[in-house]
Amino acid sequence: MATNPLPNTATLTIRLDADALVAFDSFAVGRGGRSAVLRQMIEQTVQETAGRPFIDRPEGAASNRVSVRFTDVEIAVIAHRASQRSTDRAGWIKALVRRHLALKSRVDDGLLAELAPIRMQLLRIGRNLNQAMKAANASMLETGDKQIEPELRRIADMRMEISEQVTAVGDAMRGDASYWTVAD
Repeated sequence: MATNPLPNTATLTIRLDADALVAFDSFAVGRGGRSAVLRQMIEQTVQETAGRPFIDRPEGAASNRVSVRFTDVEIAVIAHRASQRSTDRAGWIKALVRRHLALKSRVDDGLLAELAPIRMQLLRIGRNLNQAMKAANASMLETGDKQIEPELRRIADMRMEISEQVTAVGDAMRGDASYWTVAD
């Protein structure tokens, strides 16, 4: 591990999408580079929030470290499983251990990030179906045309199906513990 040669300073490491980093580097050129721009952004944020109350770290925040060694095959499997959950190896291992300790069974952040846009899209589709239903009802009332009643029933069925899917995705976001179930 590298040591920090400057007194009273700390090092910050982040993971970032490669395309976002390229775009950020393009922005940072001529502004002192990546580190200088990040320092300026952090310092500006700290100054802007100086008068606001801060939230302390929750008690029980992870501060203990455990070292575990794996074979190359085990690491390959862990890396594959972690990528399926859109997380890194350490995050996947922590989630697995916490699940088996029954401390946490919530969905990991990677899966949440994947499910949230799906749920939002389903909600948008549901809103569109509601608007279509209102427009069709209004048209039927104005013209007295009963021929669109079968279409209204189809829209109502679609609305019901979308509602069920929104509920299912919401349930998955709140706690998909079945993934972690393994034979003892």
